[in-house]
Formats: sequence, structure tokens, C-alpha cells
Amino acid sequence: MFLPSWVFPAVAASTWLAMLLTMLGHWTMIGEPRYGLMKPGQNIPFISDIGAQELKPLFMIGSITTVLLLNLSFYQHVQNKSYISKACTHGSFLFTVVGSIGLIMLSVLDNIAHHFMHDVCVTIFIVGFLVSAALMCLDYIYLGIAHALRQPMLMTSFLIKSSFIVVELALIIVFRVTEHTHYNQNNMAATLEWVIAFVFTGYILSLIVDLMPSAHKNLHNPKGYQPVQMSMALP
Repeated sequence: MFLPSWVFPAVAASTWLAMLLTMLGHWTMIGEPRYGLMKPGQNIPFISDIGAQELKPLFMIGSITTVLLLNLSFYQHVQNKSYISKACTHGSFLFTVVGSIGLIMLSVLDNIAHHFMHDVCVTIFIVGFLVSAALMCLDYIYLGIAHALRQPMLMTSFLIKSSFIVVELALIIVFRVTEHTHYNQNNMAATLEWVIAFVFTGYILSLIVDLMPSAHKNLHNPKGYQPVQMSMALP
């Protein structure tokens, strides 16, 4: 018996969340040590600071497992969808893969031994998933907000993804500003990085909405993508 497709993003989100909480909990339990790359006055580590230490295998396995399940979820979404806007859907899937590669590589190329490449991979990860989410929202806009209002599952998915884009962009901008201003701002920057990572869980969970049976029935049916005017004109 095959598992329902919405299980994959649920497990992916759980894996990602468990990894972050384990890393943060481990750092707290061993006495909140300061790592080599932490700046003077900084006592909150970045995720990559912990991920470059003894928990690097966990960071790598957790990241790889998360993106594999996430890409499988997205593949199920694409396969089950009778799309009008193939460019948006296929483009979104492509950028999901790009963002996933960035996440895997940043976990492998740690912040200590490969500082520059680690930062490059972080950028690829963030940009990849933000563009992916934006293209999915464009796909929903293409279908029409009026139609979305008649399909609660579609509207819920659109609202989650659009909120993810706005919140993450705002957090990333503040994060980058505080990261490069002064040493005493690094605690804020590190805290923001953790928040950004936790918010990413919401994006993963949004795929559950797309893959729920009711969404599959209403949203992946080609007739469900007819313009509202056409559907109202039918007897």
C-alpha cells in the first residue's frame, strides 16, 4: 500500500525541524560554548557554526533527507497537476532543485574549512527556494484569485507561500545588514538566521496543502482550471 503523497512534505518538515532543535539543544546542553568563527561579544552561534563541529554529520544527513523528501513532494505535485502555466510550474521545480543543491552543498562545505563557498551555497539555497515559491504564487495568480477564493485549499497554499516570501525577504535583509555592521550586532544576526531556518519549515508544510486529497481532486482536475467566467457560463 502506497503512502499518501502529503506524507512526504510532513516528514521533510519534521526532519528539518528535528535537526534544528537537536543542534540548538546540543549546543545548550554542552554549556553554550563559543566557536572559533564567533566574533568578539557574540555568544549566540550561527547554524553553520554548530554545523561545522561534531554535529556536522547530523547537519548533512538532516539537510539531505529534507531536500530529497521535499523534491519528491514537489515532483508528486507536478505530476498530479494539470497545469495551464507550464513555465511557472516547471520553473518552480527547477529552482527547488537548485535551492536543494545549495542546501546540500552548504552542509558539506562547512563554514570553517570552506567559508567563501559556504556563503555562496547559502545564497544559492535562499534564492532558489524564494524564486521557486514566487513562481508557484505566479502560477496561482495566473489561475486567478477569483478562482482561488472558490477553492479554499488553493487559496491557503497561495497565502502560505506568499507570506513565506514576504517574511523571509524581510528577515534576510535585516540579517544581512546586522551581519555586516558591527560585532555587537552578530547576536541579532545569528538569532535571525535561526528564525529564517524555522520559517522555512512553513514553506515545506505548504506542500501538504497542495497534496491533500481534496486539493488533488479540485486543483489537479483540468476542469478546475477553467476561468471563472467560463464555468459560470456552463449550464
